[in-house]
Amino acid sequence: MKSLSLSLVALLVLLGCQRPASKLLSGGTIVKEGLIDCFQPGLQAGGRELWCEASAVLSDGRNLLFANDKDMPDADAAVFYWAYSESNMWGKKPVYLTQSLFKTGQKYEDFAMTPDRKHAFLTTGFDRIKEGSNEWDGYNTLLYWPVTDNPQKIQPKAVHLKAGEKFSMGLRVALSQALLSPEFPQGMPYFKVEGFAATETKLYFGIREEGKKYDDFKYKAKILTASYHFEGDSLVLSNDFQTLADIDIQSLQPNLPKSLALSCIEYDAERKIFWILTSIESETQGNSAYLWWASEEELKKDKLNLVTNYTTGQPLKFTHKAEDLTSIGNNRLFVIHDDDRNRTKVGNQTRQPHQAAYSIVEF
Repeated sequence: MKSLSLSLVALLVLLGCQRPASKLLSGGTIVKEGLIDCFQPGLQAGGRELWCEASAVLSDGRNLLFANDKDMPDADAAVFYWAYSESNMWGKKPVYLTQSLFKTGQKYEDFAMTPDRKHAFLTTGFDRIKEGSNEWDGYNTLLYWPVTDNPQKIQPKAVHLKAGEKFSMGLRVALSQALLSPEFPQGMPYFKVEGFAATETKLYFGIREEGKKYDDFKYKAKILTASYHFEGDSLVLSNDFQTLADIDIQSLQPNLPKSLALSCIEYDAERKIFWILTSIESETQGNSAYLWWASEEELKKDKLNLVTNYTTGQPLKFTHKAEDLTSIGNNRLFVIHDDDRNRTKVGNQTRQPHQAAYSIVEF
């Protein structure tokens, strides 16, 4: 009888400690912000000072990987990492990767990892091609690799939908076709992928922009899906693209700034939900971003749940252009910001060209 009572008490304590997912995920706070030194001050590329426009981040359980959407000089790729530590990580210099495919890929936008944490991905923006030339093919690349303890030993491959291609131009054609509309019945001429996620059986492409060309488009929060599986360590992608969601942010939250658009989608395998970042870059309104979450069923209904500050109840707002996020455990998300060439501030520190801002959100 005594053991039964103790078991009942333990069960009640456990249940009491478990908060509903909606309550846990709706409230959060920014517990830390800072600046990382991506490379040495004054670094030149193409005769100009290089800016760190960090656009992607991934925790693989051992390391924190980043990608810059600007090319690095010499042999370094735009992908670098620190061995993860909760203290004094930034006191060391980052390690830059030099693998050929990392080097030749251009304008990286988002990392992702499979739920079993065995494979990782890195996508470019797929936002430019040059007719009659393969000069810009590197802008159209989805890379993947088996996760390893040492990122310098990563052997990336590009996803191919056509035989004989080096990058992922066949994938770009498939994405364009999936985005066709009455205005563009042959496929979307211009679009930008800024989010990418993976579940056990599907890949998710987050579309930020679509339209006629790079200076004639609409901001979007659209998500496409396609099925995939692995044969050994080779990814096989099905050409069964579908639109999962086409979300009108303004109708969901009329009081938020107009022209908010998707800048990240990540799958949270533990909670079985997706994290979404929406951001805006404006000469008049400055840079800002907001964090959302949704189940797949909610995404199918074009619904998102806005994360609020759990002390004020107001929308949790970043004063930067948040680009990507990754879980670092203990109900914490690490968010990297790409403020382009704006000298934004973190506290009393002004961002320098070799730096990128970050935030840590706790739930």
